[in-house]
Amino acid sequence: MKDIENYKLLRVQESLQRLDLALSSLESVADKVDAQVKAATGTVGTAAAEAAAIQEKLDRLTQDHGTLKETANRVATRLDQAIGRLSATLQD
Repeated sequence: MKDIENYKLLRVQESLQRLDLALSSLESVADKVDAQVKAATGTVGTAAAEAAAIQEKLDRLTQDHGTLKETANRVATRLDQAIGRLSATLQD
């Protein structure tokens, strides 16, 4: 009877060891997946921040372009007027 009990105890201990190894393996995989998720999330967050910064720069450049275009139109108009006055003066 003692032999049967020892045998059962030994089998239980072996099963516990296998379970412990399996649990360690699962925890290791879970840690790796967690690290990958965190890295991916960080990358997405960084990309979103970069996209926002690029959009902000684009908005500023668009505004600057509009201002420069208005200024160029005013300068062209003034130059045309000055050329017109010079032409009229030379014709007189």
